[in-house]
Amino acid sequence: METDLLRTFTTVAHTGNFTATARELGYVQSTVTGHVQALERHLGTRLFDRLPSGAVLTDAGTRLLAYATQLLDLEDRLAAEVPAQDDQPYGRVRLMAPESLCAYRLPAALGELRLLAPRLRLSLAPGGTAEALQFVRAGTTEAALLLEPEMSAGDLQLEPLGVEGLTVVAGPDLDLPAGTLTWAQLAEHDVLLLEDGCSYSDQVARSLFAVGQPDFRRVRFGSIEAVKRCVAAGLGWAVLPTAAVDAELRAGALVAVPGPLPTAPTVHLVTHPDRALGVGVKVVLDELRALWSPASPARGG
Repeated sequence: METDLLRTFTTVAHTGNFTATARELGYVQSTVTGHVQALERHLGTRLFDRLPSGAVLTDAGTRLLAYATQLLDLEDRLAAEVPAQDDQPYGRVRLMAPESLCAYRLPAALGELRLLAPRLRLSLAPGGTAEALQFVRAGTTEAALLLEPEMSAGDLQLEPLGVEGLTVVAGPDLDLPAGTLTWAQLAEHDVLLLEDGCSYSDQVARSLFAVGQPDFRRVRFGSIEAVKRCVAAGLGWAVLPTAAVDAELRAGALVAVPGPLPTAPTVHLVTHPDRALGVGVKVVLDELRALWSPASPARGG
């Protein structure tokens, strides 16, 4: 039995969605469907009920999930703990992080990792706090990064790495008052927020609600890129991670607005305390720690 089939199966089990699984694993959806069907043929039983709400494990699928998780964990540990002859780190490392870190912080670090440890297979997937915690608990990912002002999870290992700086941004032509602005002054203009669950966007929404901003002036978007483009077009202002808007600020497409800010989110590194982390995972974690170290030129704050 190919372990790729089991990896696809466990991912579908945790996402409950064939499309989300394809996105996470870098497949087309037909490949995910084919993997599950091949596994079902091999075992002679249906593993998922395909419902309008998503893919739900059957009793057989639930029994398989426990074994599949153990087998995949063992495969990863074998790859990581049996070093190559030149002792270079080897194996598969899966990392989940918020969109802003995936897009604007991690590519350079992971590119450096590829040079340092070319035999590592790195997989980076975007995900919010709840999804990341679920995947670390289930063993679907070796580590995750969270962006939260404060964080606690008694069953997981949490390590604060640093703080991501935030900036109030607007388009060059947005008619804002001069000087340092208050929440009340900002509330007179439309604000472009990320989806519910984004810690800093939710704080901004609460601050504006407290000063009486009407609901229609708060618009939610699904991605940072969409927010940036709409802000640049003069449709409102936003609070975004400084690392995500640095290029637009330097180019003049956006301007930094002096004003109030929500609490800057802390970057938390999350791992499972019961997992034996191989050499390859440790190399990745050390690179992440270095990215937010005080000596790092890319550090936000």
